[in-house]
Amino acid sequence: MPKAKVKPQSEITWEWFVAQYSKRGYKSLNQFAIATGLQKSSLSRYFHKQRQLPADTLAKLCVILKVSPNEMLRALGEWN
Repeated sequence: MPKAKVKPQSEITWEWFVAQYSKRGYKSLNQFAIATGLQKSSLSRYFHKQRQLPADTLAKLCVILKVSPNEMLRALGEWN
């Protein structure tokens, strides 16, 4: 029986982020970055797990995406 392929946390986190900004009507990362004043490259690094998300940015994103800090931390793989 073949082993089930497990997605890396970075892929799960990125897919969650794209789904969240899409729910809010943003059609691309670029559009989201421009509308929020956040750097596109930083957002990509945060949600691809290449850089740690600062607390102040996490709080801002929670408000913009209308998610709780717990949900955001779970999506980032930082909270169970």
